[in-house]
Amino acid sequence: MGTFFRRSSPYRLLSIFVLAALLIVVLPVAALAAPAQRVDSAPLAHGTWYTVQPGDTLSQIALRYGTTVSALMTANGLANANHIYTGQQLKISGGDGGNCVAYHTVTYGQTLSGIAAWYGISAHSLAHANNITNYNHIYSGQSLCVPGWSAPPPPPSSGGVWHWVTYGDTLSNIAWRYGTTVWAIMSANNLTSANRILVGTKLWIPGGYTPPPPGPNPTPTPPSPSVTTGGPWTALYYNNKDLSSTPVDTRVDPKINFDWGMGSPSGAVNSDGFSVLWTSINSFEAATYKFTSTSDDGVRVYVDGTLVIDDWNVHPATEKSGEIALSAGNHTVQVRYFEDAGVASVYVRWAKK
Repeated sequence: MGTFFRRSSPYRLLSIFVLAALLIVVLPVAALAAPAQRVDSAPLAHGTWYTVQPGDTLSQIALRYGTTVSALMTANGLANANHIYTGQQLKISGGDGGNCVAYHTVTYGQTLSGIAAWYGISAHSLAHANNITNYNHIYSGQSLCVPGWSAPPPPPSSGGVWHWVTYGDTLSNIAWRYGTTVWAIMSANNLTSANRILVGTKLWIPGGYTPPPPGPNPTPTPPSPSVTTGGPWTALYYNNKDLSSTPVDTRVDPKINFDWGMGSPSGAVNSDGFSVLWTSINSFEAATYKFTSTSDDGVRVYVDGTLVIDDWNVHPATEKSGEIALSAGNHTVQVRYFEDAGVASVYVRWAKK
């Protein structure tokens, strides 16, 4: 009996040693795991906690909890909205989510200014609500918080008509056409500026429109000078402001009448710091012609190499004009344009005097 005990005691000692080692390894793990469970289940005074699941994105989480990506990034000290991982604990705070009355998913080709115009808010408000510092950097699939927006009331069933904004429209000529005022159109459509309307916008024109009946002997009015935009135009687009190096996009534009807003002419062209060279051969009658440009930023117009309009500087949308006498026949018109930063637009046309 004593001999057996002495022989087996080393094994018993080894078993005790192994058991003790296992307890040393296992117990700290359990102690470290417990706080994570308590954190996940215990909401803070001004928010709650969410555990990131496979496939989650910050925008989806924000939408689910009625907050914004910006609020989540601020509450969790995130520098990159795309860098979250499965199992990560995120604090869901109120942030500025209470001001988000709609969420918009960006589609290909959309711009921040265009989305803001669609919801009737400023681009600055939209950028601020989504922590966007560069108005040109939004991407397809991005979810944007739309602050302070509410759907405008439906227009009355009678007493007005709809008008689709086309190239060259202004609020003043639309108001004149329908026999109303600029202020009435702005009020009916919640517009904050009379100087900027976007092509494709649908405007409600209050008061209806009934053309006045002609008198018994209406006095004929002389037709207004025919305005033309020429074309088609061979267009060379450059990713610099001085028409240098190799063009990044070559195409044919039917007219020079563009309002790119904060966007770019195409996927190959930068939103800022680009230039364009348009060339077109057009037929003219013998007469003096007035060429007019409206651009943001610089533009120059040449006819057969003669400079007619020189507005080559950075400025908001500005109208310039110049005159030239032309003989009957074909003449080459060339337009040079550059965009510095911000909003980009250019419109060139001419008429016989």
